[in-house]
Amino acid sequence: MTGYGRGEASAGPFRAVVEVRSVNHRFADVKIKLPSDLSGIEPALQQRIQGRVHRGRLDVSVSVARGTDEAPPIEINRKMVASYVRAADMLKQEFGLAGEVTLESVMSLPDVLSLRTPVGAASREEQAAVVAALEQAMAAHDAMRLQEGGILARDIKQRVAAITRLRGRIAKRAPKMLPLYVKRLKTRLRELNGNGARAAEVDDSRVAQEIALMADRSDITEELVRLAGYLEQMDALLAGSKEPVGKKLDFIMQEMNREANTINSKAIDLSICQDAIDVKAEVEKIREQVQNLE
Repeated sequence: MTGYGRGEASAGPFRAVVEVRSVNHRFADVKIKLPSDLSGIEPALQQRIQGRVHRGRLDVSVSVARGTDEAPPIEINRKMVASYVRAADMLKQEFGLAGEVTLESVMSLPDVLSLRTPVGAASREEQAAVVAALEQAMAAHDAMRLQEGGILARDIKQRVAAITRLRGRIAKRAPKMLPLYVKRLKTRLRELNGNGARAAEVDDSRVAQEIALMADRSDITEELVRLAGYLEQMDALLAGSKEPVGKKLDFIMQEMNREANTINSKAIDLSICQDAIDVKAEVEKIREQVQNLE
């Protein structure tokens, strides 16, 4: 599920802005971008986010302003500068190169200058402002995801209703499978008699045994009962569960797909096979949705 939220909070001249963006992902994957002087509170922010998000890839960006015109101090990496100058002298002597090391060339080298922002320098009030801004951002983010989840839930409910109708048709047709098989078998035996084959030698008890075996192999009562149970669980979960339901729904879809496969393999009635295939199609569409559902 996708979502976006923005929060803002202040502590005196300090102002924190937090933005949260999420995209679909089967598991929770949270990445937080923080200023270095706030890195100490990253575990606490991670814990707050993971406590309310169980699926989705989240990018959390924290920016701060301290409301002062004072420029941040610049730190010179003197050891790095000395290394660059020595390396330049060695290149000149070894390869006979011309040129001078200038201030501009040194300042353009990487890692020579850096802002002095000690880790953990943010005050408790500033850290609390970041947490408050995060809570605002997560509330807005969750509201957007909740709205999207409502849309997905309506679509899933329609597909569950379609599967329920298909199951009803299969259940109504299932008792007719064995009589249909017996009718086909008798028709085939009459055809063999009409063609002069030695069908008269067929043992009636052997025919009865074959019918009994077919009755056992084509019985889909258990599959229909389990399918009905899964549909009831779907209805209960979609009725407004307060807990995350995405992974539970994903598991139920796997089991419903298994039952549809079994019905299709057992059925000797073409219409039942077609309905079972339609059940599989609806289940697959629901699976695509619930893999991203919280």
